[in-house]
Amino acid sequence: MTAKFPLLVREAFTKLDRDTAHLATNAPRWADVFTPPDHLGALDPDRTMVIGDRGTGKSFWSSVLISNDIRNIVAAEYPRLALQSVEGRLGFSDAAMAANASHPSATEIATIMQAGFKAEDLWRAVLLGIAPSRPHGMPDAAQNWQAAVEWVVADPARRNAEFRALDRDLLQAGKRYVLVFDALDVVADHWAAIRTQMEGMIKLGLAVRALQAVRVKFFIRPDMADDRGIWDVGDASKLRHREVNLNWRRRDLYGLLWTLLANAPDRPGGEAFRDHCNQALGLTFENQYDSWRPPHVLVDDEARQQEVFRALAGDYMGTAPRAGDTYKWVPNHLSDAAGYAAPRTFLLAMQQAANETKARDMVLDRGGIHDGARAASKLRVQELLEDYKWMNTVLKDMANLVVPITAESLVSRWKESGTWASLKSLGMLDGQDRRFIPPGNVLEMTNEDDALLSLIEQLKHLKIFFPLTDGRINMPDLFRLQANVKRKGGMKPRA
Repeated sequence: MTAKFPLLVREAFTKLDRDTAHLATNAPRWADVFTPPDHLGALDPDRTMVIGDRGTGKSFWSSVLISNDIRNIVAAEYPRLALQSVEGRLGFSDAAMAANASHPSATEIATIMQAGFKAEDLWRAVLLGIAPSRPHGMPDAAQNWQAAVEWVVADPARRNAEFRALDRDLLQAGKRYVLVFDALDVVADHWAAIRTQMEGMIKLGLAVRALQAVRVKFFIRPDMADDRGIWDVGDASKLRHREVNLNWRRRDLYGLLWTLLANAPDRPGGEAFRDHCNQALGLTFENQYDSWRPPHVLVDDEARQQEVFRALAGDYMGTAPRAGDTYKWVPNHLSDAAGYAAPRTFLLAMQQAANETKARDMVLDRGGIHDGARAASKLRVQELLEDYKWMNTVLKDMANLVVPITAESLVSRWKESGTWASLKSLGMLDGQDRRFIPPGNVLEMTNEDDALLSLIEQLKHLKIFFPLTDGRINMPDLFRLQANVKRKGGMKPRA
């Protein structure tokens, strides 16, 4: 049996970074960066669309793209992308708390739209105004965005010539300019205006396809990727060729965990973790740019990962294998309906597990792990309710149901609860002055049964439901626990 880790390592778990959000304007430390092979596309300038749920790394990878220092280090991890030649700029981000953003704010954007300008012209001005070299004679956009837009609109031929000149200069310098768009759900105050802005960005993205060294890159949520009102632009599908989904495999979650544990800031727990991996398991971490990096075998080989985690938390979630392998149990109970867990959710579960563990012979125990999973479930549902204001109504009306459940039974419960009417009222109330992102086309339909069946499909797409082979609907524990939905054999919902 592998020797157990010293309890001092528990301290490194309690210090795991579990910030609720990462701003694209804030470059991460190299010690906080883990580079899964499957995420190469998230940084590829030629892959325009990156789709991910909250907590999967959209803003994180956006920040890497625009940070020269970190991007140049990451370039060695993804050599095919030649990231050292990239000049990254933020076209938009959630910069409400970031004074160093160079792009227009949502308030400035609204003012420009009210002045009668088109969204496409605004984003053309953004691309030129924050380019590595601003066109001669163009007003300083940072001082006056509306003046920059007026300059773009005043002479289309001059504007187009400046696009070509920018492309030519970049090619001569061996550079590529990537304009990054993040946090687009806050680009305007209501969904119709968000659609307008995104349509303008899409038109910009289509326009620069003719250039060689200029690219745009969108980091967006799944519901925005599927909104027909946004993508109803001629040739928009061309931007979605080779789109990237930010999914985290189990091995990648643990690879991230090892990286963060090994680099626990100013704490002896990180050193104890590295020393035990080296001395007891023959796994040596390498210091690179003042950051400890896990050996490749500990990133790629799940059998070795399992060995390490069992030395931290024991073999099983009970006294026998049927209780579940600890290594597999944690990601399984934090996964959405597609089988993926978000790293932020996973790290919260690990941190909370350490805080709640009572064992004196293991870094983590099964009681702490259970509590960590519940805390992570609660946070994820809270995030859902923030992102999708209609979700609270849907989940509340499902309380005490038992899954798996047939679509007919679920529709019947929602009809009894008046769910569709509640959603329409909520849309009417919130859609005028807040970012009410509708549940697909549910509110636009005229038949209640059809609308509720469409709602089921929307929840499947958001990976909150998943179908069984017999046609019934099931729900992952990650969402089920806090929604107070029951399932035989699952953990009991807890307030």
